[in-house]
Amino acid sequence: MYQRRSAPVLHLPRTFLGRPFLLHGCAGSLVSVLLFLTAGCGGGSDDAPPAAPQAESPAAQQNGGNTAEPVPQASDTTSTSDDGGRKYVDGIPYDVFYDRPLTVAAENTTPTQPIPAVTMNPSSPDTSPGGMNSSPPPTTPPSETANAGDGVDWQAVITEERLLEEVTRLRNTLTANLNSVGNFNRELLNIKIDGATLAALAGIATEHSGEFTWKDKAHFVRDLSSDIAIAAESRGRPAFEEAEMAFLNIVEILNGGSPAELPDSDQETVFSDVADRNLLMQKIRAHNDWLRTTISNEQELQKEKEQAIARAALLRALGQVVHEEDYVFADEEEYQKYCRELIDGAGQMLQGAEGDDFDEFEAGFELVNKSCNDCHPVYLNN
Repeated sequence: MYQRRSAPVLHLPRTFLGRPFLLHGCAGSLVSVLLFLTAGCGGGSDDAPPAAPQAESPAAQQNGGNTAEPVPQASDTTSTSDDGGRKYVDGIPYDVFYDRPLTVAAENTTPTQPIPAVTMNPSSPDTSPGGMNSSPPPTTPPSETANAGDGVDWQAVITEERLLEEVTRLRNTLTANLNSVGNFNRELLNIKIDGATLAALAGIATEHSGEFTWKDKAHFVRDLSSDIAIAAESRGRPAFEEAEMAFLNIVEILNGGSPAELPDSDQETVFSDVADRNLLMQKIRAHNDWLRTTISNEQELQKEKEQAIARAALLRALGQVVHEEDYVFADEEEYQKYCRELIDGAGQMLQGAEGDDFDEFEAGFELVNKSCNDCHPVYLNN
C-alpha cells in the first residue's frame, strides 16, 4: 500500500524537477497530469511519505513482525515539513493509510482495560465493611445450635476443654470465698453468682458429648452448686457451713472421688430449677463490662487474648442456657431474638479473639451489647 502511493511521489516529482526535458512529449504530458492530481490530493512531497516506512522497519522488528508505529517521528501534537516547505500534520496522510497501526490497535483495545477495574471495585466495599457486619459465618452456627431444640450440640457451644477450664476457675474462686465465715459474709453476692454459674456448667456437662472423669456425677455437681447459691442468701455460720459442706463434696467429685453421702439427684437437667437466670445475667454483665473496659484495640486484644477467649466462650454458653425453653418468657419470639443475638455475638467475639481479628471481636461485642440493652427494659427483674 505504501509502495503504490510512494512510487508516483518519489519518482515523478524528481523526474519533473531534475530532468524535465528527458521525457517524450506524450509521456511528459502524462507525467504533468499525474503530478497535478497528486498535488491536488495533498501529497506533493516525496521525502515525507518514505519517512514512515523507514521508521517502521526497526519498530516492526521489535514487535515481532507487526506493523510498527512511527511514534518517535511524529506525535499527535507535532508536525513536520518537507524540503519544499509543505507541512504534514499527524492525522492527514498517516491516519488515512494507518501509518500508526499499533496506536490504533491500542486505542481499540483500551475499553477492555476498565473491565477488571470495575469488577475489583465492588469487591473492596464488600471486604471492608462486610467483614464484620455480615459475618454470619461465625454467627450462623450458634443460631442453628440454639434452634436445635432438645438436641443441643453443647460441644459446638462450648468445647470440653473450655468447659473444664471454666469449672476449675469457679472452683478456685469459691475456694477463696468459702475458707472462712468472714469471707463468706463479705462475698455473698459473688458466691451466689458463681454457684449459679457452676450449676449451669455442670448441667451442660450432663448433656455434653465430651468424656471426663466426673461426667457420671455431673448432676450431683449441678445440684450441690445450686445449694451453694441458695445458702449464700443468708449470712452467718449456719449458712456458711451448709455452703462449705456442699462445696467440699463438689471438690471431691471433681478430684475423681465419690462422697459418702449425697442427696438424691435427677439425671435430667432443668436449668431453670438449678441456675437462677438473674444470677446468670449478672455473670454475663460482669464479663461484658470487663471486656468493654479492658479491650478497646488490637494490641489489648492480643495482650488479653486468653481472658477474652475464656470470657467470650462462657458468654456464649450462658446465652444458650438462658435460651432454654424451661425459663419464663422463653416461648416468646422477642425473648428468643435477644438470646440469639447474645449467642451469636459471643460466638463472633470468640472467633475474633482466637483469630486475632479485632474488627470481628468488636462487631461481636456490639451485638452482645445491643442484645443486653434491648432485652433489659423488657425482661429485667420480670
